[in-house]
Amino acid sequence: MLDRANSQIRELTRRVSRLEPENERLRGVERDYNRISRYLGHGHVEKMIDEIKAQEIVEKQIQQQRQPLQQARSSRNSYAR
Repeated sequence: MLDRANSQIRELTRRVSRLEPENERLRGVERDYNRISRYLGHGHVEKMIDEIKAQEIVEKQIQQQRQPLQQARSSRNSYAR
């Protein structure tokens, strides 16, 4: 039972070690976001983010609509050969 607990502790320690650099990077991103938000105003930054997210959704939907068309064209070109 003690061996199992020690094994779990070692595994958790390894996981924490792997995640620490990513967490530090994300803290830096958060600090930068907060700087921009203070400079431009929180409401303006949130509005910009919402607009960009909406644009990305539309672009993804357009891309998904194009895929079947591209596949159909590709299939027709394969048959024509």
